[in-house]
Amino acid sequence: MTYSSGAYLDADGSPGTWLQFGDVNYGPIGTRMLVTAPGVACYRAVYCSFDAPVFAETTGLDGHWSREQLMAAVDVRAPTIRRDLYRVVQEISEAGFGRERLIGITARLALAEVVRYLHDEQQWPATAQRSALATWQLRRIRDYVEGLVDRYPTVDELARICEIGRRQLMRAYKATTGRTIGEYVAEVRMTKARSLLAETSLSQKEIAYRLGFAGPSSFCAAFRGITGMTPNQYRRTHRRE
Repeated sequence: MTYSSGAYLDADGSPGTWLQFGDVNYGPIGTRMLVTAPGVACYRAVYCSFDAPVFAETTGLDGHWSREQLMAAVDVRAPTIRRDLYRVVQEISEAGFGRERLIGITARLALAEVVRYLHDEQQWPATAQRSALATWQLRRIRDYVEGLVDRYPTVDELARICEIGRRQLMRAYKATTGRTIGEYVAEVRMTKARSLLAETSLSQKEIAYRLGFAGPSSFCAAFRGITGMTPNQYRRTHRRE
């Protein structure tokens, strides 16, 4: 992920507050930005633009965004939005049947996800110092954890996407939800494990690998500790043909 610095330009062309810009961002048509990326000689970018009626119908926004909404737009880390945009890039790069239609549908799905993202980012505080997590931070944690495959997220990673320190994250998550961040991640892993056991023929070794366990034995112990059943027992009982 490449980061740069940028600022929205005022009516007279003067830059406002400088912010960290991520590799996925968005904004209303006509918004002007000044972006710098030290050390980057060149880059490739994909722009998705929507006609005003389509944008208004999908988002319910008329283009007059609040300062909080604009600030939330400069560094989008929601996996759902990134997934849709990368699918657009893939389709642009290939000459598959119905490519143009699929690109249009996928881009509009990404726009619909922006609406949800904006709704949860209303409380944007770049450096929040408080005992509870904001909605946008909880959503970032959920999207990140549920979107990961083949490995186990660390507390440091989750703290980084929430723009706070790891100790503050652990305290704030417990204060907000009543449980630890580790308990939540374990719950997500077990939900994925149940789904893989019931809906696929993957071996325990492959499932353990996909969920970030050291091996089948540690996966089996963790699964039995949560469900009271071994993975094989669960699969025999819940297998969906």
